[in-house]
Amino acid sequence: MKDDAFKKIESVLYLPDSEAAEQLTPFENERRKRWVYCIQQKMEDPLKPDKTLVDELTTGFSGIYSPVSKTTAYRDIAAVQKIIGNIQLAAKNWYRYMIIEGAKKAYQIAEENGDGKGMAAALDKIGKYTMADKPDNDFDWEQMIPLDIEPAADPDLLENVQKIDNLEQRRRELRALWKGDLQSEAIDITPEE
Repeated sequence: MKDDAFKKIESVLYLPDSEAAEQLTPFENERRKRWVYCIQQKMEDPLKPDKTLVDELTTGFSGIYSPVSKTTAYRDIAAVQKIIGNIQLAAKNWYRYMIIEGAKKAYQIAEENGDGKGMAAALDKIGKYTMADKPDNDFDWEQMIPLDIEPAADPDLLENVQKIDNLEQRRRELRALWKGDLQSEAIDITPEE
């Protein structure tokens, strides 16, 4: 049921308020408005902490919307994350791109000025962020063939298992060995070097 409501709200998420209101209940439309606000906040500042958004939701965004409980706020944040995906990962990739581009520019400037140390430092950064110093993973996954295992209840199919003659007698011996007060049978030894 919750998944149906999520899909219903998501399908009209970016429609104008009047059109969305026609397809949603007033409660669903309020949720949609909160989600849109949170998405806008995340798009403006991808690294904005969820805690800040939760605080804003519980206060009603300073009077813009009606306040909600913390539980509802966390549910709204979970729905927003589901809609927009992991923005932090995209932001991290963007920063990585900026670092590499900056290092390329730094290398170019260092080369024009004949600065060998600057060129080496820029190349070091490029190598670090492109992982050029690590070997490529050229494993041929096509050669990895899963085992063809057929389940069986026959213990005779097991390999390297020795048959125990008089199994029941051996079980009784082992039970008798460990019956009783184990502390009285313990032997104290001195350690040897």
